[in-house]
Amino acid sequence: MRSITASFALVIFTFPAIALTNDLTNTQTHQNKNNNSSIVTISKGDIEKVAIKNEDRKKLSKDVFKVLTIEQKKVDEHNEKRLMHYKSRLDAYAPPKETMTILVTGYSSTPDQTWGNPFVTASGTRVHKGTIACPPQYPFGTKIRIDSMGTYVCEDRGGAIKGNHFDIWFESRIEALQWGKRNVVAIIEK
Repeated sequence: MRSITASFALVIFTFPAIALTNDLTNTQTHQNKNNNSSIVTISKGDIEKVAIKNEDRKKLSKDVFKVLTIEQKKVDEHNEKRLMHYKSRLDAYAPPKETMTILVTGYSSTPDQTWGNPFVTASGTRVHKGTIACPPQYPFGTKIRIDSMGTYVCEDRGGAIKGNHFDIWFESRIEALQWGKRNVVAIIEK
């Protein structure tokens, strides 16, 4: 019994030393909130302050933006190719010429609000800002211009989306819930 107590005491006293040693081997970097032109680096117990020029910040920002735009460009190209499959039906479709009031709800890419892969629409495109689920009488690729909101592309369907009911995709469930149900004025375009 005495050896178990001694072993337990050894573990209790050495654990903080092991944890401290582990913390000292990691490097952490923090931006100084009071001085936006410097970054503080903590490494192996040493604290180092490194100045950053505004030009470096702008370059880093442009590089991050460039990566995002390349990824967005790939998604856009994929979506355009997918919508080309429905071009013949869209060409044969004659949209109504007048403005109309439509009921618009919101949805997001959560499993309880979608079928199958929550990030892929019924037309096979990837969800993005501007995706809207339309009733079956509107072919994929139809553009819906909503007053003061912009233009959306019909790329998705839904079980409850019938008649004059449309469903806009939002990045988060909170945004979709905040949108709720709204009657809006829209123009259906090709």
